[in-house]
Amino acid sequence: MFRKLVILLFVVFFMMLIIFTAIMFLKNEVEVYSDKEVTLAIEKPMFINLSEPVATEKGSDMTVVYDMSLLGLNVGTYTLVERTLENGTSLIFEEIENTGWIPYALSLNIKNLAEVDFKSWNPEAVASLDEKIYGPDPTTNPYGVFTKGNTEILQGNVFVSRNLQLGNGDWVQELRHEIPEFTLEEGVLAKNYWLPPKHQSQTWMMIGQEPLFETEEAEDGWITFSLENRLAQLNWLTPEGPLVKLQLTDDPRTQLAYGYTTERTANVSFNEWNENSPSLFFESMMLNSENDLQR
Repeated sequence: MFRKLVILLFVVFFMMLIIFTAIMFLKNEVEVYSDKEVTLAIEKPMFINLSEPVATEKGSDMTVVYDMSLLGLNVGTYTLVERTLENGTSLIFEEIENTGWIPYALSLNIKNLAEVDFKSWNPEAVASLDEKIYGPDPTTNPYGVFTKGNTEILQGNVFVSRNLQLGNGDWVQELRHEIPEFTLEEGVLAKNYWLPPKHQSQTWMMIGQEPLFETEEAEDGWITFSLENRLAQLNWLTPEGPLVKLQLTDDPRTQLAYGYTTERTANVSFNEWNENSPSLFFESMMLNSENDLQR
């Protein structure tokens, strides 16, 4: 009897292992956004289904939300926000929230990038913030710029975080991982990562219909400056505003806490640089800051 029970347990275990493997590693791809320049798709476990999209429009933002379900149970949401600025530049924000109890592997893909030029915005290591004030900040500059004809796409990194309440009652985002490296093969940029339960991932891109900087020297100047002056660059953009490293307090949970601050949102560095070296990038960041501050 005991032997039969052990065999039964082994059979059940291997069946569950096969099911888990099928759920996690058999994937399919769903396109979620397309225009004349790029197509965005999410590559997900095959057995996780996306609902029909629900679209809403508010001001300059078009928001599309997909519910994600596994065997009929809700396991999260995928949200895409397209923000059109007054100068014609677009900002696209993507967020996936895992509300379930199992991790899953994802890839946020950008298609139609064949025969593009790429310029990294992280040619060297970034300078550290004052760790006595801010603690560690592992975030880096945005991934870099893809140039396709006259169109330029500035791609941000992927940030995996969770909501965390501090001892004073404030809610912050605790950064768990930054994914700063992607793969480009056959015209598809793949942003691969695992999303743990009760976590969310966020990424963004800026699309300009003309070069983001007047000259390559001007772009290089900003890249060097932003790597050396961490408080000047906003790396983690969201539809609600930029998430920035918060100062340390007696609460140990502020070690990797990020939040919204009016001072950093109204980043004066962009204004100062735009006066001396006008560019579509600085203008777009200023317009986006104005948008965020009005919320």
